[in-house]
Amino acid sequence: MRSTKRTTKTAFGKHTAITRREKFLELTKRVLLVGIALFFFLCITPAQWRLVSFSTTVIFLGIAIAISVMQILHPEKYDLNKFTVFLGGIVNWYDNLERHHQLYLNVILFLPFLGYLYLLDPSSLFAPTAIVFFIYCLGVAAHDVYRIYAILYETTVGKGLIAIAFAVGSNLALSVSGKIIGGMAHVPPTTFPHTLAFLAIFAIPFLFIAAGAIFIPVSVAMAPFFIYGSTFATKAPRLTKWIFGVKVNDKGSRYAVATVIFQVIFYLAIWTLTPATFFLLLNRYDQQIEWAIGQSIYEFDMYPGTECKMGLTYRQASLGDENYILASKQSTGITFESPKKCAL
Repeated sequence: MRSTKRTTKTAFGKHTAITRREKFLELTKRVLLVGIALFFFLCITPAQWRLVSFSTTVIFLGIAIAISVMQILHPEKYDLNKFTVFLGGIVNWYDNLERHHQLYLNVILFLPFLGYLYLLDPSSLFAPTAIVFFIYCLGVAAHDVYRIYAILYETTVGKGLIAIAFAVGSNLALSVSGKIIGGMAHVPPTTFPHTLAFLAIFAIPFLFIAAGAIFIPVSVAMAPFFIYGSTFATKAPRLTKWIFGVKVNDKGSRYAVATVIFQVIFYLAIWTLTPATFFLLLNRYDQQIEWAIGQSIYEFDMYPGTECKMGLTYRQASLGDENYILASKQSTGITFESPKKCAL
């Protein structure tokens, strides 16, 4: 069939409508130009990236061509303005989400991109990006901890739980730090209070590991109860207030089931990867960590006393009853000697 141009009259004069055939010719020209650009792009792309880059470009190009063809064949149904309105609705929906829901969605949306980088280059692109993504996930977990802390702090019972958690965490951190210091110097770790306090701060990852060991099985076991309880509280707020004495917001919690499922999977992955990553770094930088702890003890918890007649490079710390521990700075680090009895 021959296609003819249609001429319509408007308030500003005659207007010639573009025929369907001309639109297809214009689309063909654009596809050819993109194909030529793709060819030159592949020529400068490294060999190990070409297959994945070519496949990805072809997929997106095919999607764009399919959308353009549907717009040409059915312009009323696939109007570009409607697509713009649809994207605007998605943006408004994202803006209206709670902050933690936005963070959860960011994690989910980034996973396909992370998988694409793994296919593209596992070592050069995927590895550093995965590290940054893992740090971001830890930030999401920290935001959840702060959010839960703020909720608990508003109630008297919550403040009591926070105090108990702080006491337990402090004791665990001090215990882990004391074990490390005692293993290096072979004296009571309270001999070096400043280093003990510094190291307790850096022992926080151990607390996350311990908390994760408790949180994971409890969260998995309690997930069905949380889902059912949230649904029940939303549907029967008056009955919930009458039974438990808790007033539920009329709006309820949005996406309660999806949120609980995501949190279980998310924190299961976090608490699985965190210990492995922590111990990997600990084993890799074991000598540097021991060097830093030894330097801290030598500089902040020991002094160049005269009780023990030793060289100028030696420092000492009192153990009580005229007993002292000595340490000297060597090229390999700080060397601790056996305790000895000294007197002026």
